[in-house]
Amino acid sequence: MTWRNLVYLLKRNLVRMKIRVAMTAIGVLIGTTAVILLVSLGMGLQRFALESTGSIGALTEINVYSPGSFMGFVSAGTGATEQAVLNERALKSFRELPGVVAVTPLEPIRAGVLLRLKRMQTYAGVSGIDPRELQELEFDLRSGIPRLGKWQAIVGAKVAETFQDTITREQPKETPDLQGQTLQLVINALGSDGNPMTRTVRVRVIGVLEETGGQNDYSILLSLNEVMELNAWATGHRPNPNVEGYDRALVKVAEARQVRAVEAAIIQSGFLASSAQSALRSLNQVFFAIQAVLGAIGAIALLVAGFGIANAMIMAIYERTREIGLMKAVGARNRDVMLIFLGEAGAIGMLGGAGGVAFGWVIGLVISLVGRSYLTSLALQSGAADFEAPSLVYTPLWLMIFAILFATLVGLVSGVYPALRATRLDPIVALRYE
Repeated sequence: MTWRNLVYLLKRNLVRMKIRVAMTAIGVLIGTTAVILLVSLGMGLQRFALESTGSIGALTEINVYSPGSFMGFVSAGTGATEQAVLNERALKSFRELPGVVAVTPLEPIRAGVLLRLKRMQTYAGVSGIDPRELQELEFDLRSGIPRLGKWQAIVGAKVAETFQDTITREQPKETPDLQGQTLQLVINALGSDGNPMTRTVRVRVIGVLEETGGQNDYSILLSLNEVMELNAWATGHRPNPNVEGYDRALVKVAEARQVRAVEAAIIQSGFLASSAQSALRSLNQVFFAIQAVLGAIGAIALLVAGFGIANAMIMAIYERTREIGLMKAVGARNRDVMLIFLGEAGAIGMLGGAGGVAFGWVIGLVISLVGRSYLTSLALQSGAADFEAPSLVYTPLWLMIFAILFATLVGLVSGVYPALRATRLDPIVALRYE
């Protein structure tokens, strides 16, 4: 039997029992729709989460912490030990790791810091950074230059939005532009006698960072030596980084694919390390598990539809027993009979799968439009006029193709037993069948 004859027979047989084919294909359609909708919803939520957290930090940055800075830290399984000191020797060892292009401490001011600009004030985290590493760190600047001179600062993108008027206690109508401004840092600490101390220093803003969605948005970066000087004044003790170490350091890697190896090496050295990539990996694992569960639920519905295909094909054997006997009598081989029944079962699965993909895509589009409209209305009510609602459903092309192929495979598998049963019919007995 040629392929052309096979296709002709399949088309004729499917049209002849179109009502049964349609009813059976609807079961496959429902199962495929469930697969498309559930998996697409999981992928849409994953995509939204990744877009929201993808900017929490550069994908080539690793934050390193001294284990001693975390009270009650348990080092089992992480490689971190309380004996590890984040000093210059440790930073030098980080610089020698393959792929590392910059390493700098991030030393916070160990006192309360009030930030003032004319009649406005706010609170902000202030950290010291090695000015020599700024070029290699490649911070994205909204304005200014990546350079830190004496009592100069680089501020985060959101710092300006946190200012309040000292009289009205309200935010200004227009967000101040901090580029080129001179800010007052008011440091409050307790002296050795227990009395409060206040020191005011002036810093000039020479750069404003681009928004990242992380803690740098609300931070101010000064030269490391200046922060060490302010800490010495606030605590009454000149810290020795080589002995006491730093609380935190930032490691910059040349390429994102090298982050995992560098992060693992740092952890093996006895320190705590985290990166945006590790957070994204954990998030991906959670969503992969969710998608697997949702896909399995949809697949169960599709497998149930497979029993419907098998039942329809078995009924077709009873109705076409004489036809099968006639085909065998005129020379049709068992292989030809099997191909016909397998082809019919696979075609039913493919038709139902294609319909389910189309139907699931349309329903997903409706859900996405309704969801975006609802989220946008909530954002407008809360005053976020520039909010762009995400798409809650994402259906990639590969998922559509996979769903159709899987539905076709279910149809083929469901047709194996009916096809084998048809090949075992004796042509003489079949011709006598009423």
